[in-house]
Amino acid sequence: MKKTLFGALSLTVSAAVFAGQTTPVPDVAPVAKGQQVVINIPQQRLFLYEDGILQKVYPVAVGKAMTQTNLGQHKIGAKAFNPTWHIPLSIQKELNNGVKTIQPGPKNPLGPVFVRLGDPKLGLGIHGTNAPTSVPGVRSHGCVRMKSPDALEFAKRITTGSPATVSYEMATLNEDGAGNLWLAAFKDPYNKKNLKVDTLKKSIAA
Repeated sequence: MKKTLFGALSLTVSAAVFAGQTTPVPDVAPVAKGQQVVINIPQQRLFLYEDGILQKVYPVAVGKAMTQTNLGQHKIGAKAFNPTWHIPLSIQKELNNGVKTIQPGPKNPLGPVFVRLGDPKLGLGIHGTNAPTSVPGVRSHGCVRMKSPDALEFAKRITTGSPATVSYEMATLNEDGAGNLWLAAFKDPYNKKNLKVDTLKKSIAA
């Protein structure tokens, strides 16, 4: 069957979505058993897999260029529902208002839940927000921010200890049920300039 290549450049913060297509999926090999999380920074999307099958795609806000979300392999850690936000010193200096903690409630930037991402020393997590219009986006201090209903759903579903990959793929190449190839390109929020054109050409030619 002849394959047709469709392409689009995502010029907004949203991932490119095509008629009859789901959100383009990053090229990260899913694990065969159990749950797995993949977060693609340029795409501002979180992918939840179970037994190697994609279950859900969530829009997320990721770290700004000056406070980037850590790339690489992580583990899902402890969960805290209705968390108190102990404001990091760097953010305290930025806010400069003398506030050191924010109690659970509608003014808490962590929203209704905080799920640890990676080594606790990193201070990273996947959490809700009191600013839902900021999702998706490149706006956080390094954490992965979700709309609060999504964060609650994700937290209740994900298993502590599950692997989580934070990737940086500026382009995705997917094949639909009709054998058509869909190429989507995304903005480069961290200015990495790592659009792998040669790799994409080989994939298309295969």
